[in-house]
Amino acid sequence: MPTRYETLTPEQTAALARYRARWTAIRRSTASADRGAAEQGVRLAYRAAGLEPPARFVWCESPIALSMAALRPSRADGPNIRPQIVDRPRRQVAALVRKRIHARVRRLVESMVTPADELVASIADTVAQAAAQERISLLDRFLRSQPLSWSVVYRVLLDRQGFRHDAAGQHELTWLGTSEFFRNVLGLREETEPVLGLFQAATNLGWLQPHLHTCWLAERPSVLHGDLGDRLHDASGPALRFPDGWSVWAWKGVAVPRWLIEQPEQITLKSIDDETDVQVRRCMIEIMTPQRYVAQGGAARVAEDETGVLWRRTWVAFDAWAAVEVINATPEPDGTHRHFFLQVPANLQTAREAVAWTYGMEPAAYAKLVVRT
Repeated sequence: MPTRYETLTPEQTAALARYRARWTAIRRSTASADRGAAEQGVRLAYRAAGLEPPARFVWCESPIALSMAALRPSRADGPNIRPQIVDRPRRQVAALVRKRIHARVRRLVESMVTPADELVASIADTVAQAAAQERISLLDRFLRSQPLSWSVVYRVLLDRQGFRHDAAGQHELTWLGTSEFFRNVLGLREETEPVLGLFQAATNLGWLQPHLHTCWLAERPSVLHGDLGDRLHDASGPALRFPDGWSVWAWKGVAVPRWLIEQPEQITLKSIDDETDVQVRRCMIEIMTPQRYVAQGGAARVAEDETGVLWRRTWVAFDAWAAVEVINATPEPDGTHRHFFLQVPANLQTAREAVAWTYGMEPAAYAKLVVRT
């Protein structure tokens, strides 16, 4: 009988970190795609699904360009076959692996090798929202999806069409890391055979949208920057850019207009008040800095006590911004004390309550502290 893995050896456990680093690098790679290797991987994936390799590959310089190029596939391109190429092999391998590996070990490998990647997830969401979409009737969907199958009917009826469902990028293919670990470290070669082509494709491209006769492929980002919280962020340029120039400027995970990042000196109290997007408005204040915003009269003093000063600005529709100004108890070398502005929920009523909130404490508990900074 084949070995059933109930636990991992120390050597196998040590390999988890290596595979985690490998697949993090794959998901976040900004290297140009190896087009030859990617196409060969796609051919293998088609064959593993029992299909002839695509007659045509179409490379795009970004997933947005891919979404536009594949927006209206012709009959010559054939129906979308992502379920056969990506989804079905995943289920097939998962079923085979379950027979050989205890659920506890599977969960450990999945959590260690392919943990949630917020930065890559945000890229996938940003791309999906910007991708070209086409609204067509239910009848047209069926007509375009010839030949029909139960899986095609299921996807059409559930409206699982369009770029988000037809294409697959690094976020959707991250599960391959665990399968590679099972294959190379635990020796489950036969069980993972169906996804060998996907291994090769995923490590050499950014996105793919497979149809029966045509497969559209897209490059990886050429620029990808995030902050310590794994949010799309760059204080001086685009946080995300693809080779064709399609870019996203972002501040701590919020997509913002380009000028906010590249011309922050143009942010004024009026431009902040005129901004209708609440998240972008808060980014504008952060980029300007709360200190300057308050100094220029953007917020009103609403409370003050021995802990600091509470400032607030209220707009229409019950939207408000607040920050508490505190003074560092430790003097600077020149004897002065630095002032800090800490953004807090706008419903807080006193400076003490606001400062306590920054410590995750109730005001009464915070008042008992002997030393404050």
